[in-house]
Amino acid sequence: MKNRISFLLILFVFCRGGWGAEESFIRSSDVYKRISKAIDKIKVVDGHEHIRSEADVLKDGPPDFFKIFISAYVRTDIKSTGNTFANDEKFLDESLSVKQRWKSFAPVYARLKNTGYIRSTKIGLEKVHGIEIKNAESINKINASIKRLYKPGVYKKVLCDLGNIDYVINMAKYPAGYEKDKFPPFFRGVRAFEQMVIFTSQDDIYQMEKQYGIRVHSVDDIEKIYRKYIDESIASGIIGFKYTGAYLRSLDFADYSREKADTLLKKLLQNTEAHFSWAGGTAFSIEKGEPLSNYCMHTMLKIIEEKGFPVSIHTGIQNRGSNDVRNSNPQLLIPLFKEYRNINFDIFHGGFPCVTEFIELGKNWPNVYLDFCWSHIITPEGAKNQLSEAIECVPANKIFAFGGDLHYPEQVIGHLEMAKENVAIVLAEKVLDGSFSEQQAIGYAEQILRTNAIEFYKLDRK
Repeated sequence: MKNRISFLLILFVFCRGGWGAEESFIRSSDVYKRISKAIDKIKVVDGHEHIRSEADVLKDGPPDFFKIFISAYVRTDIKSTGNTFANDEKFLDESLSVKQRWKSFAPVYARLKNTGYIRSTKIGLEKVHGIEIKNAESINKINASIKRLYKPGVYKKVLCDLGNIDYVINMAKYPAGYEKDKFPPFFRGVRAFEQMVIFTSQDDIYQMEKQYGIRVHSVDDIEKIYRKYIDESIASGIIGFKYTGAYLRSLDFADYSREKADTLLKKLLQNTEAHFSWAGGTAFSIEKGEPLSNYCMHTMLKIIEEKGFPVSIHTGIQNRGSNDVRNSNPQLLIPLFKEYRNINFDIFHGGFPCVTEFIELGKNWPNVYLDFCWSHIITPEGAKNQLSEAIECVPANKIFAFGGDLHYPEQVIGHLEMAKENVAIVLAEKVLDGSFSEQQAIGYAEQILRTNAIEFYKLDRK
């Protein structure tokens, strides 16, 4: 039966003029329609966000169209339009009228409408507000809708009621931590720790001393601070920890030594040069500080392993452009996977552009889980192809298909729509070629969009 269906699919594609027609065939099938309908009923777990608290957003007043549209990754695409196109950036000026800002933004928008960042933001804004983005008049209507919508309960109304999202796993930054009372009950916090392991100046140490009331004279004192940080985080209700330091340095932490770390720490504490803020200026460079940050990373992971919590790690592409993506190759983490076998690692963003290497890590390492957060808007087609490979290569319980990685609920809705479409197409194709039954495919959708994250992060724990 499988061979017959595969033959018919190939025959259809050939007759229609090439493999580009395959997706059209899948979308037109009853299988795709049924799977898509089933996916719409799944109460999704949104595996990764950077959303400010509803209270803080409402305190600042409702955002406008441009603030929502241009925040997060669209700004990176604007920067990437190239040296041959110069925009005047008047669309960033909130003192100008919508008409003036749209006139400035329209040429930029025309050049970017093809990218996943723009498409997802457009989809989200239009779905939430029910107004097509066409001109200044439509922007004024969207702004009016935003003002009506952004009242207490807006996150639940958009994310839960419209998006059918059950949980949102949100980033909690250092030093504030997870401010549980500021978020609706369906939010959960994962706390970042990169600022606690990457040091460049005395001020980095002083901030930790002030925060936790422990004077630092040796790496033993740093370990005491880490234990207080982790205990405090757990008490606040966090469900895991996250490291995003690949924006600043390599993910290679294989070489670490207590002696080298202590020597470098003493050198840092005794340095008489002016103080600098974290990673913004240095008493010594991040590269020269690696022996200390390497040791600190291992110290932090040792304690997290003792406490039994998972760790999320940013891998692959970096926002804001012009970064060295070689620092964030997920394969550089292999020594950590090997040494901390009892930590479950949630590695992010499909590892893009190291997409095959990313899949291999999930297949061969029992403690490595694959996360497609951000992926569906980085490269919609690429994420679909990578998910198609992963679902046949990696145990289905180790794949997380969606995390918005965004700032506003409208953006999340747009990304979710694209992610669900990719999941439906991939699974429908597997049914049509005979790899899975339709019932199996719907079960896998439930796993990768919901139950895997619940199990991994113990979200159903009271």
